[in-house]
Amino acid sequence: MAEKTRYTDSELEEFREIINEKLRLARRDQSAMMRQLMNADGNDVDDTSPTYKALEEGSASQSKEDLVQMANRQQKFIQGLEAALVRIENKTYGIDRITGELIPKERLRAVPHATLSVASKNARKKGKSVCLSDGRLSVLLIAVILIIDQIIKVTVKTNMCLGESIRVTDWFFIEFIENNGMAYGITFFNKLVLSLFRIALIGVIAYYICKLVRREHSTGYVVCLSVILAGAAGNIFDSMFYGLIFEASTPFDVAGLVPFGSGYASFLHGKVVDMFYFPLIVTTWPDWMPFWGGREFIFFSPVFNFADACISVGAVVLFIFYRKELESINEVLLHSRKADSGNPDRDVAEE
Repeated sequence: MAEKTRYTDSELEEFREIINEKLRLARRDQSAMMRQLMNADGNDVDDTSPTYKALEEGSASQSKEDLVQMANRQQKFIQGLEAALVRIENKTYGIDRITGELIPKERLRAVPHATLSVASKNARKKGKSVCLSDGRLSVLLIAVILIIDQIIKVTVKTNMCLGESIRVTDWFFIEFIENNGMAYGITFFNKLVLSLFRIALIGVIAYYICKLVRREHSTGYVVCLSVILAGAAGNIFDSMFYGLIFEASTPFDVAGLVPFGSGYASFLHGKVVDMFYFPLIVTTWPDWMPFWGGREFIFFSPVFNFADACISVGAVVLFIFYRKELESINEVLLHSRKADSGNPDRDVAEE
């Protein structure tokens, strides 16, 4: 289903009624303000004593200035509503003038002259680039990570035998292995259940990011979530398609591409390609150590891929710097509609 790019004629008529009613009330209030200003000009203080005359003149002057400011604000509000009616006629009403996306209905009902979504308005306040919203940044980041991850995996799969190792330094090796599990080869369930679980988790994270970018949020928080999502998507891509398009890797033969559907496994049963191995410390446990005495000790022993690294880095940064945001996940998922409307009183002056 194509993404909706404008509101329907019936929806525009609904907004027209809301705007006309607000316009009627705004003009009425403006007329009342103008009458007050005219009366303020006609109320002199010539019949008062000098002391009270000075005080009342100061008070009247301040009151008049306040009325002028309110009248100017009201005039700006009226102009914004009139401009919104023009956009309805042009069928461009409700489109964010920065991102080109539709502004949520809830916000337009509260602030009918709005030309920015809450996310765009907050981004402009913070001085962020108008060319790259956090939503677009998230999509771009996910795409770049997926491309890098797949380039590395395909290069290793089609150029190395299973179990082959290439020494880069004493503490860094490119070692080709495959696994059925999650990050770092961890396995909890059978392959099919694990793949379906990861797909569901990716869907939840993607939905959460979509809701989050429409609210007030931290760009760094969105970046961390996007990095985790991209890493999870990179590994599930292996499970979904590698079994369909590659031959089985063996310790004796390098795998090659095959016609789609004639590979080594069925859909969702492909193996995840891992290659980064960092044996930073290689030693032996002391003989006096219970259970492990005399055994080899390696830190860091798991073999992982670029997607695993993205998931780990994103998760660590989240728990260190964005614990407060994590506590509000339910609020974003369940109550996002209220937050999308914004503050109508403040938006009168800002739109």
